[in-house]
Amino acid sequence: MALLCLCLFFSISVIPVSAATTAILNWYLVDSGKHLDWKGSTSYQTQFNSAVSTWNNYKSGVIRKDAWNTINDVTISDYNEVSSTAGVTSSAGTIKFNTYQMDNFTSAQKRNVCTHELGHALGLAHNAKGDVMYAYVSSVTSLSANDKASYDASYKRY
Repeated sequence: MALLCLCLFFSISVIPVSAATTAILNWYLVDSGKHLDWKGSTSYQTQFNSAVSTWNNYKSGVIRKDAWNTINDVTISDYNEVSSTAGVTSSAGTIKFNTYQMDNFTSAQKRNVCTHELGHALGLAHNAKGDVMYAYVSSVTSLSANDKASYDASYKRY
């Protein structure tokens, strides 16, 4: 399995919440209006758009494409590097997808990486196997109880 992402400048808090476990970063890219406005493009735009829908189906309208009247919070792009990293989310406001890895993935794996990286932008840290926020690439594309609990915990900070 390829390593899913490298989160720059992070630390996490793991908090057990009833049956779910939360894992959040000490940063997030959501603005004070509780929006994550993105711009840019990726070769994996279809999977990225699907990932946006996955998160927005849980909390409506948080992630949205940047418009002339909004301030950009995150820029998406691609890069190519011979490494095991599939995607990188930075606290500086970038999400980058490594074409070296991504081009070899199934559509579900690409969607997993896109959903996972957006999770970091929302302030989520790595969690357990079976979660979108698991540290390794998988075919998981729907949010688990841990993913939702982590998002709920992070959302309270915005």
